[in-house]
Amino acid sequence: MQAFRIFLTTIMIWSSCSFGLEHPNEGPSNENLLQAKPGIGNAAPSRMGTTRFVFEGNRIFAELEFVLPDGGSHRCLAFVDLGSPRMTVSLSLFRELGLNQKKSLIFRVGEMPVTLSSSEVQSSPSPSYPLGDLKVEAILSADILQNFQVVIDYKQRTLTLAQPNSLAPLGTPVPLRLNHKTGLAIVDAMIDGKLYPVTIDSGSGYTWLQKTVAQEWLTRHSEWERGIGAVGVSNMRMSDDGIEASGTLMRISEIQLGALHIRQVGALAIGPDERHSDFIDCYSKKNVVPVIGWLGGNVLQQFRIMLDYPNQISYWSEQSAPDSHDLDQIGLTLAFKRGGYFVAAIATQKGKPTVDGVRIGDRLLQVDELKVDTATWGTIFTAMHGKPGETRTLTLQRNGEKFTAKAIVQEF
Repeated sequence: MQAFRIFLTTIMIWSSCSFGLEHPNEGPSNENLLQAKPGIGNAAPSRMGTTRFVFEGNRIFAELEFVLPDGGSHRCLAFVDLGSPRMTVSLSLFRELGLNQKKSLIFRVGEMPVTLSSSEVQSSPSPSYPLGDLKVEAILSADILQNFQVVIDYKQRTLTLAQPNSLAPLGTPVPLRLNHKTGLAIVDAMIDGKLYPVTIDSGSGYTWLQKTVAQEWLTRHSEWERGIGAVGVSNMRMSDDGIEASGTLMRISEIQLGALHIRQVGALAIGPDERHSDFIDCYSKKNVVPVIGWLGGNVLQQFRIMLDYPNQISYWSEQSAPDSHDLDQIGLTLAFKRGGYFVAAIATQKGKPTVDGVRIGDRLLQVDELKVDTATWGTIFTAMHGKPGETRTLTLQRNGEKFTAKAIVQEF
């Protein structure tokens, strides 16, 4: 569990701030991406394939089948991250696939094979982690997905990849702009009467926006502010650098993407970290133009989204109503460090703390009967979620001593 959390956090940090952009409009060639399915002679490859995914912590983990050098297969889950610019596999899988010997990587999405050169794949030293009956051992990234038509059906929990011009449009069209080197896609979002570029990022569990921009909206719409300090799924990074602890929780009345209207959008407005580095500025380097943030899983899960990367357009079909109570939570901002969960901040509303009897630096051990050290992020968020006024019993540790505190679910 610990290694898996570090794996995701490390990739998010790496992909946000450490990607060079010497040639931002040069993308990987399609030449080697679509190949005949191994072991079927000269049979034509499928033009599309569909696989199921696990939805955990507002993030997508899709089932892939990797082809081994001996022709066998290795099934696992891949974190589908539209905000990551590089395909990644665990070190053990990297070796099992022979990528350390410069062999090609071949994986299948349903019946559709995808082939990459070993130079297009990096390894992570973190071991894999089980999530259900499969392990998460890879990151399926935007630089690979940009070569296809991609459909994410959140209601059916399916991911579809198709060769260009194989799928008919379905839904409200929204134009995309791409950085062809990284694969990141942005849309123009109308917020409070002004257009802003934002990234579509399935790898982020929640929508994060730049605080300097958000503060302009809050001067005109003070009712949009819901608290200070990330809670629930907005606390998706759990890095102890002050970003989430000082973030402003917001509920934006409407975001418009072309003809598409998305209402009651929850967001965390973030500023610089403790070293005065602005996370959104770093993230912008992966995009074709600077962005003010991204639309995360809390927004995306309301739709069936078709990303027609080759034609630079997306199609959005609404599947569920917005959930304005997704952050009805215990008001603690958590940080994962030293193998455990620690209180990084106590969320406030109108300047008042929302949890009593807890201090910054306390280690969270349990929420009611759930032992958090062996739980997934999604399970922890769910345990701290509820109806406003409900009570949760927290078991914590301070200076080596265990104690309990009663916490009330608040509406953020």
